[in-house]
Amino acid sequence: MCERDGETWVMAVYFPEGQKTPSVVKKKLLHDIKGAKSLGAAGIVFVTNQEISLADREDWEQLEPDLKIDLVHLLVVTRILNDPKYAQTSEKFLDIVAGPPPMLIKASVAGTAYAFTGDSELLERFVWMHEQEIREESDKGHARVKAEREAKERADKQRRDREAAERRRAAAERPWDITAQIDFGSMFDHIPNMDNLINAYEPPDIGSLYPGLRGEKPKPPEPLSDKEMQEKVDEFRAELKERWPACRDYLAGVAFPGLKFRIRNEAKSFLKDVQVILTFHGALGVEFEDLPDFEFEKVRDPSWQPTSTPYTPYMPLPKLRRPDDYPITWRHSDDGDLEVTITLPSLRPHPEWRSDSFADDVVLVVDPGVDIDEVEVTYTATAQGYGDVFEGEPITMPIERVDMLEVLRNVWEATREAS
Repeated sequence: MCERDGETWVMAVYFPEGQKTPSVVKKKLLHDIKGAKSLGAAGIVFVTNQEISLADREDWEQLEPDLKIDLVHLLVVTRILNDPKYAQTSEKFLDIVAGPPPMLIKASVAGTAYAFTGDSELLERFVWMHEQEIREESDKGHARVKAEREAKERADKQRRDREAAERRRAAAERPWDITAQIDFGSMFDHIPNMDNLINAYEPPDIGSLYPGLRGEKPKPPEPLSDKEMQEKVDEFRAELKERWPACRDYLAGVAFPGLKFRIRNEAKSFLKDVQVILTFHGALGVEFEDLPDFEFEKVRDPSWQPTSTPYTPYMPLPKLRRPDDYPITWRHSDDGDLEVTITLPSLRPHPEWRSDSFADDVVLVVDPGVDIDEVEVTYTATAQGYGDVFEGEPITMPIERVDMLEVLRNVWEATREAS
């Protein structure tokens, strides 16, 4: 008698010497089914060293509609005993030398895969913001040109008025002077005024001769036509679309927590030089970023850097180099999947190894266009003294889809509160 999934079952065995005919095996099974029913069992597990064909298995599992029948036949028994974790059992009962203890590694990942929604809407918001900046600068340019034109017209008028007044005064003071009675000024209005010509000269900009003395002088805003503004907007949109995946990655690296890993040695043995490789199928990794380092401008251009001048140079804080024995590295495979490699000098049966004592390294993301509900994670392990690769049972991770604009707003507010 035994219990399975909260129900009472009966375990029956049939291990005769040599292969028996199907009718003989079936007769033994029917006898055990009758005994299981008399005990009120919900099911029976029939374990045998006999080879049972697929057709017979399908038929015999339906022999009794009111009883669950599980046939553990020769092939199943062989597969179980060939499992490394039953090596000691095979050695004890079948005299098959077990060899080194089996490698049984259990890997798990704490975390979530994140995918943005509404990222195209946020992209268009950035394009709209840039268009407003272009129009604002163009309006400033038009205002500058208009102001310069009006100032020049006022200066020219003032100059002409002064010259006319001077001529009238000279004519009144020297009525006998013919030349004083002639308005020579209007005759040569097309010739540049010498004073203006001299005043227009500017000495060479010492900053251009010695650039190290000060930053570059900003260019005044230029007026643009509607066509020119639209061309600039279209150019910005094309550039933004090209780098948009990097923009999403930057925001994800700041907004979301990194993955945490656990490696457990389930065998009663010490393993040396262990390497576990986890593959996250259909997902990507982005570098984790500290929230205090967040820069809004980098969301639309990850290569952006604050303005730097010789007097106020921008010096980004260098990231500390990982020690040579740092256990976690990650990259993307040829298929574009995230691969995380964990290398450990040793792995004890207890306690399990955890990455909690290390900094967050990688954030798991899924591109918005990938249509999957969860991320499958497979992993392999190797260790010194084992010539084979251990393959663990696949695990799955949930995907959380979040609005990109809402995430940006939350990050921005959190940054302001922290400052």
